[in-house]
Amino acid sequence: MPFILIQGRFKPQLGRPDGDSVRFQAQDPALWLRLEGRKVDLSAGGPTQNTAQLRLEGIDSIEKEALSSLAEQSKASLLKLIGFDAGSNPEPEGYILSRSTDGQAGRPVSFAFSGPAPSADGASVFLDPALLQKSVNYGQTLKGFAYPLYYDTLFADLRRQFNAALEEARQNQRGYWPADASLTGVTLNSPADLATIPPIWPKLWRRLREFAQNGMSRGPDGTFSLERFLEFLKLKNERVDIISAADQTGLHHLVAVAGNTVKLLQPPENIRVVSRK
Repeated sequence: MPFILIQGRFKPQLGRPDGDSVRFQAQDPALWLRLEGRKVDLSAGGPTQNTAQLRLEGIDSIEKEALSSLAEQSKASLLKLIGFDAGSNPEPEGYILSRSTDGQAGRPVSFAFSGPAPSADGASVFLDPALLQKSVNYGQTLKGFAYPLYYDTLFADLRRQFNAALEEARQNQRGYWPADASLTGVTLNSPADLATIPPIWPKLWRRLREFAQNGMSRGPDGTFSLERFLEFLKLKNERVDIISAADQTGLHHLVAVAGNTVKLLQPPENIRVVSRK
């Protein structure tokens, strides 16, 4: 299925951009109506009026509230890739390729590109691995400032191209990868530790944040504990595929907890999230 090309301008000075999300204003707002799923959430007033917060497909960067030094580096990398310069180019020209919005926030799930579009506004475009390599999504992966976040809607050839960039970033110790602790584990003795632990797969970090805000995170003596974290994940019932095994399971089966230390049991690139229907 082809993607819809939407021309416009990135608006990084509006909202709170990070390593995998930035506001965008379409040249022709009517094109948003062609996307599948929930209606695009366009800001109705103020400086952000008629802009949409993009969610970049295939990648996941650490949250703003995570390790601040890497979060800022990740955002700076994205801004550079879209061509942002506060003085000379505050609203860079660009385009996105999108088919749908995410189910929660009405954000266009997009591949983002800097500069003039190669086709007419609203054109149907087939995204192949060669074109993917020109995207901001791919650039963030290559620079080491994006973890894989693959859904079952992402084509296998694009996933393989992302993995090639991921492997290059790892081998060259770029971005997150020198400090990544997804598979070795991080220890949380209080919710405050979420701001200082080494980088991990952001989806796992977000679930830890949710858990920390849930009563299940309190032990019998009232102190923070990860003892019930796997139970918490099981109750959420998020389904994932282990790509190498072509096997579907619950996310809780891919996480291990020992005391207050938690880790993934599979590398992020071997996990494919099953979309909620």
